[in-house]
Amino acid sequence: MRNQYMAKVLFSNNLVTNEQVQEYWGKITRDKDIGQVLCEAGLLDKNMYEKVLAYVQSLEAKLSSESKPTPPSTAQSTPSAAPSEPKKVPPQVKPQKEIRPPTNSKKLDLPEEPSFKIEGNSLYGDASTTPIQVEVISGLESTSITNIQLKAEEDQIEIEGITALPDQFAIETGEGEIAVPDAIDPSMSLTQILSYARKFNSTDIYLYDNRPIVIRQSGSLHYACETVIESNQLIQWLAEASRGFVDGKEPAVGKNFSKTFALTGAGRARLSVTWVDVVPFLAIRIIPLESVAFDDLYLPAFCKDFLELESGLILIAGPSSSGRSTTMSTFAETIAKNNWVYIQTIEKPIERLLSNPNGIIAQKEVGLHTSSGLQGIRSAINDGADIILFDHLEKMDELGLLLQAANAGTLVFAVASGNNILALLTRFLDSVSDIQRPVLAQSLADQLKGVIVQHLVPVVDKQGEVLAVEAMKTSPSIANMIRKGELSQIPAALSAMKGSGQTLDDSLQKLVESGYIEGIEAWKRAFDTRRFASYRPSKKN
Repeated sequence: MRNQYMAKVLFSNNLVTNEQVQEYWGKITRDKDIGQVLCEAGLLDKNMYEKVLAYVQSLEAKLSSESKPTPPSTAQSTPSAAPSEPKKVPPQVKPQKEIRPPTNSKKLDLPEEPSFKIEGNSLYGDASTTPIQVEVISGLESTSITNIQLKAEEDQIEIEGITALPDQFAIETGEGEIAVPDAIDPSMSLTQILSYARKFNSTDIYLYDNRPIVIRQSGSLHYACETVIESNQLIQWLAEASRGFVDGKEPAVGKNFSKTFALTGAGRARLSVTWVDVVPFLAIRIIPLESVAFDDLYLPAFCKDFLELESGLILIAGPSSSGRSTTMSTFAETIAKNNWVYIQTIEKPIERLLSNPNGIIAQKEVGLHTSSGLQGIRSAINDGADIILFDHLEKMDELGLLLQAANAGTLVFAVASGNNILALLTRFLDSVSDIQRPVLAQSLADQLKGVIVQHLVPVVDKQGEVLAVEAMKTSPSIANMIRKGELSQIPAALSAMKGSGQTLDDSLQKLVESGYIEGIEAWKRAFDTRRFASYRPSKKN
């Protein structure tokens, strides 16, 4: 029954689709179960397969022990004998629940039977008069699967590491009108504080116990009032923000989290909660409502060539809060204005809601619409998306799958972390084993079409921020350097590639000479600080 049980667990937890089960069911052999087949096909992560296999093996052992007939005892055959003492149930065993077949709302069509019989014609085995019971299985605690639960409504098995998606997943825009105050203080609602911050172009709000409200404007922090915040007010603001969570999440004391929310009249924002004892500290990032025109990004002229690509991978990197997501979404929306395209995004989490006037756009949030970044990428590939936006890249498995998508003909934009192109590519290649490194280098050389690394730098007199950019369009010579692992030659090559490359230091130099930024800001961010040594602050005696 192993394949039937495994198919149910994989399908019920959204790890594979109905079509995938049908397609690969006929490839099962006596030495290869359905999970191994799906792993070889690249549809199932090996670590997740091992988790599911451990659970199925434990369940098989449990069912095997229960199916053995109990030999009749003398006490049972003798009417006058005293009845045997009932078996005591250990207190730690939870009430048993029956596993039922999938409901009609999540039906798995049965594929045709392969050439030889595999444990019956049903994915879940032949019907039995003995109900399958689930309880705490001895030894299961030592595996990575520590908790098996059944939802009465969906009959979905939850395994640690497989997060069930919420029932609600519609994204709110936060559109509406409210009276925006001219000043703020802790007595106001969170909606009023957010609307004030948006009105004055603030990017972040920080709400800490026994501190005034702090906002970030043009990269600098400022007090927005003099009155300090009390802990009970922080609790009220957190409760107000939680009403804007589309999945109904309820904050729990001591559990830190980050999540987007929307409040009518205040728009969308991203909330990060850090608990100090029983008091929440709130950090809020304001999400822009409007899109940015491509020309307003002030990227190097050759970056416009990325708009004409049919396939390949474009990496957009930089430090946190450098506008990477804005740049990526601007590329996608600019392409969509002039082409009929199907765009899918996989975001952690969704920030601004995008528009696609000439096609289809599907925005998916990890944990809300898809169980993981990998699952989201697979879904986008299977759905035939023309453009994939991935925000942001955290695992090498994600990079590998995005490279596969690019190789298959999809145009992929991905957000990553890195202060310059050399550091970004070096980190990628250093993250894999010596055996895998040449394979990854070859794939990057073939599919990487360009890289943009951006920094937001404060303008002189704190009048805003301007973009400093290191960028390259992958040329045959750059691709050859990546393929050979000669990454240290890239910075010099970028300086020589006037029409298809620009170093961060060159960009900073232009901004200093044009009077946009101060020299010390360039010195702080430069790859070669000697170039800006004259702006280095003098040491105090």
